[in-house]
Amino acid sequence: MALKEFLEENLGDFFHDETFPIKPTSRYISIVLLRKTESEAIFRTDEGITQEMVTLGVVDEKKASRVIFSKRKAIAVERRKGREFLRLHNLIKEACNINGSMCGECMDCLVYGYAAAERGGSAAGGLKSRVLAENAYSILPASEITDVRTINALSEMETMSEPNDKGELQMRESLASNEYVKPETHFVDLETLRDVRPAEFVYVLGNILRTRRYGAVSSRMGKIKNNIVAIVASDSEPFSCLELTKMVWDRLEPSMRSHPLDDRLVEEALLDSAKTILEHHPGRYQLFTDQKLGELLKLVTEAYENPSVELIDMIKNLKGLKAVEG
Repeated sequence: MALKEFLEENLGDFFHDETFPIKPTSRYISIVLLRKTESEAIFRTDEGITQEMVTLGVVDEKKASRVIFSKRKAIAVERRKGREFLRLHNLIKEACNINGSMCGECMDCLVYGYAAAERGGSAAGGLKSRVLAENAYSILPASEITDVRTINALSEMETMSEPNDKGELQMRESLASNEYVKPETHFVDLETLRDVRPAEFVYVLGNILRTRRYGAVSSRMGKIKNNIVAIVASDSEPFSCLELTKMVWDRLEPSMRSHPLDDRLVEEALLDSAKTILEHHPGRYQLFTDQKLGELLKLVTEAYENPSVELIDMIKNLKGLKAVEG
């Protein structure tokens, strides 16, 4: 089955029509993610790892600091990955610059939005992002999944000592110390797409699947695997990252709450938590897991492997703001 056919058959009611969505139409597609570090990673703002004191569970009311995976930094990295794809296939203007003047016409601008100032003098206003996100939280407390590493500058002798003017060996000082998140740390995350069209959904999903490095010093660390546990189409937002994280904690046996967590147990707990929340969701929804989710991800992967077959045309044929204004 072709990707477009699968999307229309299974998610058609929750996509906006092919015109650009000017007014909200209450169509949401939530991507439930389990992010797992595969190397050391540094998630920080100014100093140290970003943490927040919260209750560990819904039932377990003990308080502890959890590491925060910033929504802004996660989305920014995925957005740049998408722009790489657009640039590779000549689907974005050279003048469109994420830190300068945005074109307001490419897939990236239409989905992730831009501020009015980013459009320069020709801007009639900004465009809000239709990728809704929030901070992700580590399942385990920060005390279990963080450590500090000292950065040294070795001399030409490949040691921390070097001779002074008198020929005596002296110890060099360390350059800095960085707090980092340990490998095999799990974060529960969520990205919700509002009023998107099929091509936009595939584009954002592809950005998530194709992005592998996050955080500071990403050229040498920050490898992360994004595992999509479920996709939920609904008429309102059913989840929050913190609520899902707390429910996962409650579902893990106390003896299993130590680093590193068991992948299978965490995925099962996350999916069960999502299903429990949906049972009380005051509205219409569709849950995609297991075989149906696997089929979708396979089709998206194939679309990116051979973009000229279907994906590039889907993006090229997308109607933008100009079509609405015209």
